[in-house]
Amino acid sequence: MKTLAWPMEPPEVKRVLRAIQFKHFKWDIYHRGDTSILPDALVVSEQEHQFLVDTAEAVWTALREVEQIVCDDESLLDAVAAPAALHQPIIDQSTDNPRVTRCDFHLTEKGDWVISEFNDDVPSGFAECTGLADVLTEGFADRFEGYEFRGDLRAAIEQAFAPYDSVGFIHATAHSEDLQHVALVAEWLEQKGHTTTLGSPANLQIDDGQATLFDTPVDALFRYYPGEWLGELPNADVWMEVPKFLPVMNPLSALVSQSKRFYAVWNEHDIELSDDSREVLDEFIPQSVYLSSLTPEEVLNNPKRWVLKGSFGRMGNTVRIGPLMPKPKWQKAVQDAFDDSEIVVAQRRFDTAPLWTSRGMGYATVGVYLVDGRFAGYFSRIDKGPLIDYDSWHVPTLVEIS
Repeated sequence: MKTLAWPMEPPEVKRVLRAIQFKHFKWDIYHRGDTSILPDALVVSEQEHQFLVDTAEAVWTALREVEQIVCDDESLLDAVAAPAALHQPIIDQSTDNPRVTRCDFHLTEKGDWVISEFNDDVPSGFAECTGLADVLTEGFADRFEGYEFRGDLRAAIEQAFAPYDSVGFIHATAHSEDLQHVALVAEWLEQKGHTTTLGSPANLQIDDGQATLFDTPVDALFRYYPGEWLGELPNADVWMEVPKFLPVMNPLSALVSQSKRFYAVWNEHDIELSDDSREVLDEFIPQSVYLSSLTPEEVLNNPKRWVLKGSFGRMGNTVRIGPLMPKPKWQKAVQDAFDDSEIVVAQRRFDTAPLWTSRGMGYATVGVYLVDGRFAGYFSRIDKGPLIDYDSWHVPTLVEIS
């Protein structure tokens, strides 16, 4: 893997960013006084690309085996910190649901690829994945001769919703950054002839087995609203019924595998997994353990060994990495974690390989989208430090073909 600076002048870069903003609903192209998109690309070889795709699909399949076991056992739902109010709806859930997920690959200093986690509940980055590919291909294809964008997230999501005429889009209406994601996907489906309706999850109603959003009947839902919040809605009783009959991207079971504690299940519990699943999980996902398996001293005195993660943290907001923190802050992080040990997990730390960018040294994660378990595109990010979070830059991913 390497980086490639966009071969274009600053006014051309600005033109690309404006096109992504207005044509692909990427409204927040500026963040903290800087662009949220870095005019660099991550470049992987054809061999690396195929490895990432094959590995992501294999690990996804193995995780579905674990997920099914957890969803059939209420004690395991407790163990992964799934809200108690959602246990029965998860258990009752129909299996016929479209799914979009993204896994985050990291290249370590040893030259190995590891997956830190899958973003299963409400993965982001649709505009960055499709918009960057479209704009750079349409306007500057000649500048990227010898490279290709791979995957078609738009087509994969369109195919997943093909059986449903009317689709409701659920999002946190107070957050414009959430609206930009659902507005983009809604436009895709509208152009394929679907009826689409956008609203808050509190607007959903069910009457005689028919779901409606603002009185408009819907055959399926696209949910861009964190699953752990659903039980707190004023119409929570409606959402308890949804999993029984209404197809949802993503279903409530995605909340199970979204939990960072989910990645400790096959190590902490006596569950039966196929040999293939256990082998691929052990090879590519760093070991995670419940804090009950450790002492505060073991974690405090080994900041280079463990990373602390909250169950339902998003965009890196609950990740605590010892070597990146002053000692007093690490001490407080460890204390806070053990105070809430039932919602925190410790993951074995790895050292990400640095690489050079147009902004100096950085660290990358290669995000691989899967729709119904099949590769659908890339969403990658770069940061000045090893922690990839909300402040990281978005970058396109190219496959080198010559």
